[in-house]
Amino acid sequence: MDEHMRVEVDCQVAVSLLVRALEAQEMRVYCSFNLRTALAGLSECGCPYHGTRQCTCQYAVLLVYGDAPAPVRVVAHGRDGWVHLSMPDGGSAPAAPRERVLSVLLATLGPYMALPQETAIAK
Repeated sequence: MDEHMRVEVDCQVAVSLLVRALEAQEMRVYCSFNLRTALAGLSECGCPYHGTRQCTCQYAVLLVYGDAPAPVRVVAHGRDGWVHLSMPDGGSAPAAPRERVLSVLLATLGPYMALPQETAIAK
């Protein structure tokens, strides 16, 4: 099961806000992938949306550790001032930690959510 939301805020800002909020709830957050860091050493961007070196695309994968042994994954994919957030269910994270992370995500980024037709949070 995936939870998805679309928020109108820069991806890096959304990730920073979310990391701070999760850490304030005594969860550990590890960024396992960051597109901007990965592209830093490349001379050209293969961005399908912009096709220029100065694209606004960002993709980050956060691993959120709480009381459970397996992390909850949060994926952020953003461009042009919008970010799509999801919590892909790999079956490894129990429901309680996922619900806790989702609660922090909604409390932190809920004010930036897109209007109902564009945003779906499925459970």
